[in-house]
Amino acid sequence: MPFPVYQGNCPKSVRKAAKYKIRSHQGNYVVAITYEVNRSERWYPSTDKHPSLVKMVNDVKSEYAGNPGGNFYINEFHQVIVPVANGNENYYLAGEYTQPLRFEFEDKIISGEAFDLEQRLLSPGSDWVGPHAGIPYTLAAGGNDIYFKYSPRPNVENRCYLSEAVGKENAKATASAIKAIKGHLGGVFYVNEFKSIFMPVQEDGVYRYAFAGHLDMGLWFPKVGA
Repeated sequence: MPFPVYQGNCPKSVRKAAKYKIRSHQGNYVVAITYEVNRSERWYPSTDKHPSLVKMVNDVKSEYAGNPGGNFYINEFHQVIVPVANGNENYYLAGEYTQPLRFEFEDKIISGEAFDLEQRLLSPGSDWVGPHAGIPYTLAAGGNDIYFKYSPRPNVENRCYLSEAVGKENAKATASAIKAIKGHLGGVFYVNEFKSIFMPVQEDGVYRYAFAGHLDMGLWFPKVGA
């Protein structure tokens, strides 16, 4: 069956840790992540509790790439976005998935919810210890607007600004929580399917990931696609 090409924010050139993945495990397909514990250690947890999500992604991969398995994303609208390299890399909308993804590993629960590994609620500015799987956006220089890049056709790149979608004051209100953590110079941040906002920040020459609160969908980009 055909799937629509996704016309919204399509992550490109992101690290392995910023993606979900369908992979084979003991004869079955599972949902997996790469979890960066620190600079020197990586965990590779997986879960077999989401067979319908596995089927959604594998249906797209099989339709357009000929093989199941591979990377995918879930955005803040719960849309499952599946990249496929079939000549040109296209992103397809597989559908929507609202069940929370949680990964159990060495007696820890890892998820994109705003909790630490001891299941304590995070506050803005806290270290982000969840998965890095998320959709990248950019806080514009000055810290008063947000944008993402989109390629509507080959060799063309557009910037979609939040201020154009919700107005300057509403965009500034959304950006303010991110600016408080990221700083006025701006830069990339991520939003996941739990609407958690997290980002890399540099302090005294050392990078860490920080939590910046939850997205107010009433002051955000409109949903794209069915």
